[in-house]
Amino acid sequence: MNYQLDFTGKTVLITGAASGIGLESAKAFLSCGAFVYMADYNEAALKAQAEALSAEYAGKVAAIVSDITAEEGVAKMLEAVKANTGSLDILVNNAGMSHSAYSMHEKKEDWDKVIALNLTSHFFVSQAVANAFMIPQKKGKIVNMCSLSGIMGIPSAVAYSASKGGIMQMTKSLAGEWARFGITVNSVCPGFVETPLIKDNLANEKWLGYMNMRTPMRRLAQPEDVAGSVLFLASDMAQYITGTSIVVDGGFSSGS
Repeated sequence: MNYQLDFTGKTVLITGAASGIGLESAKAFLSCGAFVYMADYNEAALKAQAEALSAEYAGKVAAIVSDITAEEGVAKMLEAVKANTGSLDILVNNAGMSHSAYSMHEKKEDWDKVIALNLTSHFFVSQAVANAFMIPQKKGKIVNMCSLSGIMGIPSAVAYSASKGGIMQMTKSLAGEWARFGITVNSVCPGFVETPLIKDNLANEKWLGYMNMRTPMRRLAQPEDVAGSVLFLASDMAQYITGTSIVVDGGFSSGS
C-alpha cells in the first residue's frame, strides 16, 4: 500500500480541464508526478493553461481540443492518447455546464444540452476509455464530477440537478459492473465552488452573503478543496472504494 499521493508513472485524462476544478485537478496531479492530458472544448483557454503548466512541468502535459458530446470528439481524444503515451490509468470526467430555469419554463433545447454534456458524455467517455485501456490492462480509476444538486436537488435548476443525479446512479452501476476488471468508479459531489461556472451568482452580493451564512464553514469552496478529493479517489489509498460519492460542501448538506 502506498500511503502517499504519488502518481509517478501514471497517466491521467481530465475533461473540462481549461478552468475551475478541472484545471486545479490537473495542477494537483502534475505536482504529484503524473502525466496529464488536459481536454476541453475551449481551444484558446486550454492552450493557454497547458502552455503555462508545461513551463513548470515540461514533457508532462498534453492538450486535447475536443467536443466530447460528439462521437468523433471522444474518438479524437482517445486517438491522441494512443498516439502519445499509449496508456491511460485515470479518467476524471469533469466537463460540465450550468443552467438555471424554473421547471415550468424549461426549454427542450436547453434540457438536451445540459444532459448531453453533464451526463451522456460522461458515460460514453467512460465507456470508450474502459474499452480501449482499462479493461484490457485490468486496472483503472474513474472519478466523475457530480454535485450537491445530485443529492438535494436545486430549485430553478431541474436539468442540472437531473444530470447530476444521473451521474450518481451511473457511478454506482459502472462500479458494480467494472469491479471485476480492477476498475474503480467513484464521484465527487461539490457544493458551491468559486469557478467561472457560477460567475453570475458570485456577482450577486445578496446571494453570496446568504450562501456564506448558510454554509457551516462560512465560505464557498475553492477548486483546490475539491481537487484533493479527486486525487484521493484516484490514489492507491482508495483501492477498495468504488461506487461511492464524496460530498465536499463545507457542511451545507448537514442540515446545520
